[in-house]
Amino acid sequence: MQWFIANKYHFIGWAAFLFYEIVIVGFYTGKFGALGTYIFHYFINISIFYIHSVYVLRYGFKNPRQIIWRIPLFLILEVSAYLLIIYAAYVYVNQYTHIITSNQPVINLQFFLGGLFRSVYFIIFGTGYYFLVTFIKERKKTESLEKQRLNNIIQLAKSENAYLRAQIQPHLLFNTLDFIYQNARDNSPVAAETIIALSGMMRYAVDSKHKEEFIELGDEIDQVENLINLHQLMANHTLQLRFWYDDEIRQERIIPMVLITLVENIFKHGDLTKPAEITLLINEINIVFETKNAIRKLNSSIKRNGTGIDNIHKRLKYTYGSKATLKYYFDDNEHFNIKITIEK
Repeated sequence: MQWFIANKYHFIGWAAFLFYEIVIVGFYTGKFGALGTYIFHYFINISIFYIHSVYVLRYGFKNPRQIIWRIPLFLILEVSAYLLIIYAAYVYVNQYTHIITSNQPVINLQFFLGGLFRSVYFIIFGTGYYFLVTFIKERKKTESLEKQRLNNIIQLAKSENAYLRAQIQPHLLFNTLDFIYQNARDNSPVAAETIIALSGMMRYAVDSKHKEEFIELGDEIDQVENLINLHQLMANHTLQLRFWYDDEIRQERIIPMVLITLVENIFKHGDLTKPAEITLLINEINIVFETKNAIRKLNSSIKRNGTGIDNIHKRLKYTYGSKATLKYYFDDNEHFNIKITIEK
């Protein structure tokens, strides 16, 4: 039903043509042919129309460099096939069935000229139909591209506007934090130090540099130290966390948010009333991250839900492939260990 609705204009056009062939021409000439003649020619004419417009011209224009010989060759083959089918039908089919005509057909030059005229006639209409359909498709494609271009312009304008707002809001926030720090550092040094640590981490979070594919490890080390300092301030410096690294490692470039995610994992799941370690090593071949921490008894979620670790593992595999490995294990069912090795 949907196919019929989509092609209703085709049906209307061909019905009008059939009406013209049978009724108008018949009354005008005073001659009416056999019903089989109309049905046969109607079927053949529709076939050459669609074969020419849907297949012949599509493949003929497929390669612009071959149009010169393709189109004439296809036209000759079309007309030849049309005349051959009509000739075979009149000579052989009508000989046994008399569906096309009750009289013995006369096969002469006029017969072939009539077939040639009809084939060229419907080839011309098929050509017009092909270019009309192609024009409509190209116009729709152009309109679609224009709408997409306008939508991209709108989205770009929105993005630029959002970027400007994002630039203003952090600037106001950091100025406010700096004002609070200046007023708190004499009366409440601990609060002032907390504000500085928090401000440093927030600056890193909104800074575009850490969103690049690779960053200097030193930038992330600074933020880890801010994160540790912030948690120590909140815990009144009672956390037993040791952070050790080689100075040479600060210049190495890796994907961002690996080290910070490891440290956040310790604060989220670890029992820092017991000793915990974060160690960064470097040699001629590898960069190595190692963490070790006790697990809180009331929080064994790390055994069930390692979203942060899984995320690191996927990102390492995506970026470094077999050059990076991530291993984690429990050494005594109490201490959780992670080791990341990245080949330089």
